[in-house]
Amino acid sequence: MTNSSGLPAKNIITKNKAREILWRKGNLAFKLDKTQKELYDFVKNNEKSILVIAASRRLGKSFLLLTMAYEECLKAPNRIVKYVAPTLKEVKKITDNLRKEFEKDIPKDLVPHYHTHYHTLIFPNGSEIHFGGTEGGRGERIRGTDAHLAIVDEAGFCNDLEYIVTSILFPLTSLTSGKIILASTPSTSIDHPFIKMLKEAELDGRFIKKTIFDNPRLSKERIDEIAEAVGGYDSTTFRREYLAEIITSEEDAIIPEFTKEVESQIVREHPRPPFFSAYTSMDIGGHDFTAILFAYYDFKNGLVVIEDELMFKKDTLSDDIAVGIKLKERELWGDGVSIFRFSDNNNIILLNDLGIKHDLFFVPSLKDNKEVALNDVRLKIKGRRIVINPRCTNLIKHLKSAVWSKNKKSFARSSEMGHYDFIDALIYLIRNINYNKNPYPDGFIDVSPNTDYNVPTHHTPQNSGNFEEFILHRIRRIKRF
Repeated sequence: MTNSSGLPAKNIITKNKAREILWRKGNLAFKLDKTQKELYDFVKNNEKSILVIAASRRLGKSFLLLTMAYEECLKAPNRIVKYVAPTLKEVKKITDNLRKEFEKDIPKDLVPHYHTHYHTLIFPNGSEIHFGGTEGGRGERIRGTDAHLAIVDEAGFCNDLEYIVTSILFPLTSLTSGKIILASTPSTSIDHPFIKMLKEAELDGRFIKKTIFDNPRLSKERIDEIAEAVGGYDSTTFRREYLAEIITSEEDAIIPEFTKEVESQIVREHPRPPFFSAYTSMDIGGHDFTAILFAYYDFKNGLVVIEDELMFKKDTLSDDIAVGIKLKERELWGDGVSIFRFSDNNNIILLNDLGIKHDLFFVPSLKDNKEVALNDVRLKIKGRRIVINPRCTNLIKHLKSAVWSKNKKSFARSSEMGHYDFIDALIYLIRNINYNKNPYPDGFIDVSPNTDYNVPTHHTPQNSGNFEEFILHRIRRIKRF
């Protein structure tokens, strides 16, 4: 090969030779497309120790992650990389296919050997990639030697993610100043630790997101086909899996009707009417939280208005719960208001203490036909017949996040939100309201247009009416179960 002068070109090298040089330097960015390179640069240029990537399906996320793992092992001897996914079987499936891609152009003397017994990829220079899954408590097996890089692929679907990161991977990388990369599409449940870690990373400049529209290998026509195959651009699947949006699947959500649109309409302030029926509804925590809702029924407009909430940890004394309830009821409604209280009955000692010691009597709620009662809540939310004050932050979180367990017969358990106890408190509230009771006194003339009541919103006494017959009827029904 010669240059323009006809002399041999000393500084011109072939493409294959250039690739070999880059392989030997441990610089594999040439294998990445435009979007993968942007993610690569984000990781390389960010000084934070834990980085989070939300990535669309078909983006080549795992190829990028394994590329960075290979780089780490090639650039210096005796480097250790931890590569974790939800299951060991899934890790092997991912890496077996991708390793074949790397073997197409890697110099033969750099090819690593896969040790099947230890699930380890061993490089000729002594560096290693340790593969592991998090299923069935296997995360403990990730422990061992210090790591120079830790990767959690499909982090949004890993068991015990927060424990894996904070108690296992972070200590392994702390002495080496190694980075931890969490990459995934968003979890099915927005209560998964990955979502929490994603949001924290976003606030801290440690987060990056790429959607299917960032994929340079897919045409608009192909993206249209993918969207149609999963139910359209507005479907839950497309929005979560391909737009990397944080959204709960309708099949898994306990209250799928609580969409962003519905939330924007029912989470608001509501002018209190001059007469109303006040209710306190409680779900008693055993291993979880005790959740309490304070609400009233706006008879004129047919609205259940939830004004406030309280949440207590499982070991809270009955005296403290009683003080909290009394203060909240007085703060909301003042004195002289008849308040009807309902609760589950799984802690008779607490109910007796509240009644006998503190004059706070709760009627045990019916708990039969829970599916019917839950459907009633869902229909009222869908029909905008429930209004929630914005200060009810825990109730709003539970409505957004609550998902079914795998058997679809009980609520899943959350490390942050317990057993979604505010959903049960809401069920007890909705099933025990006396929707037929008219709190307005005889001779009352309503001059207020719609819901624009010209009355104070605090300490407004109401006409309590006669509610005793309803209570006695409820108690007689409960005794039959």
